[in-house]
Amino acid sequence: MKASTAASRSALDAEPDEIPAAGYSRWSPQRLRREGSYWRARILSTAVHIELFDWLGERAKGSRTARRRFGGSQEGWKVFLDALTAMGLLHKRAGQYRNSVFALRHLRSGGAAFFLPEHDAWNAWRALPELLTTGKRPKTSRPFLTDRKRSERLLRSLDRDARKIAPYLIERFSLEGTESLLDVGGGLGSFALAWCRRFTQLRATVIEHPRVAPLARRKIRNAHLEKRMHVLALDIAKDPLPRRFDVVLISNVLHGQGARENRRLLKSAYRSLNRGGRLILRDVLMNREGTDPEWGALFSVSLLLHTPRGRCYALDEVNRWLRQAGFSLTEGPFRSSPLFFDPDSILIARKG
Repeated sequence: MKASTAASRSALDAEPDEIPAAGYSRWSPQRLRREGSYWRARILSTAVHIELFDWLGERAKGSRTARRRFGGSQEGWKVFLDALTAMGLLHKRAGQYRNSVFALRHLRSGGAAFFLPEHDAWNAWRALPELLTTGKRPKTSRPFLTDRKRSERLLRSLDRDARKIAPYLIERFSLEGTESLLDVGGGLGSFALAWCRRFTQLRATVIEHPRVAPLARRKIRNAHLEKRMHVLALDIAKDPLPRRFDVVLISNVLHGQGARENRRLLKSAYRSLNRGGRLILRDVLMNREGTDPEWGALFSVSLLLHTPRGRCYALDEVNRWLRQAGFSLTEGPFRSSPLFFDPDSILIARKG
């Protein structure tokens, strides 16, 4: 009996290793501990947030110097800097701390800018249990409509990624001979800027929320493309889109809205296009069950916390909306780019 019981317990203990969660992620007690720990992420995001790696630069500095620069206690800074050293991000010698090669290359001057929006979202994630038990979601999309500083940090992070993704879009989608592009929810206009630089005949209009539009205008002025690009401040959830465009780009907009708003937006995009015009739709597209890709499933939880109705939508849902709007699907889905941080897929639809 004892041997049988021991064998049964052994089998039960092994179950997390043997049964893939959702069919593709294997779990173990070791992974459970790792996934449940936010210590490393919080320490790193805090260091980036206070620009610690910029402050260190290429010099070695001690905890006393850190206290003079940032405040607090010398002991607290020693503990914090020791932790960053243990993580391999700093080197320590004779009580002095120096940036690692990785920190110098990737964590200074916005190199880890993607950490800052996650740092800003910390308090929102604390509300997840309450959200699930009450069903109450934000009344506005945070941080775009609630905090200008956080909004700008998020936009800079998205712009940094978009500038890396843009060359792949340009190679895949030639706009040679195309006269007009409408970039809906274009952020700082990164994709439209890249296309206009490559194709000198192209004129582009970037649609953005009134609070974001001034930042996009500034970026376009700095690029000296204001003669061929302009920004239109609209609320795409309410306002109709302008018309007579050859190409409409809708990138990472659908997941921030509810299904009703998305159906309305795609119908408006259809009316915006000239006959034969193309819609380039870029977003995280899920399987029917909403479980793959895993990143999209996790991102949907974040969207519960930050938007009134947003989530990542299934490919079948989006295709249905496109057909209802009048589009015919011509290409896709395919990867937006091969970059590891880009989870998006692309669909191409045409107006008949």
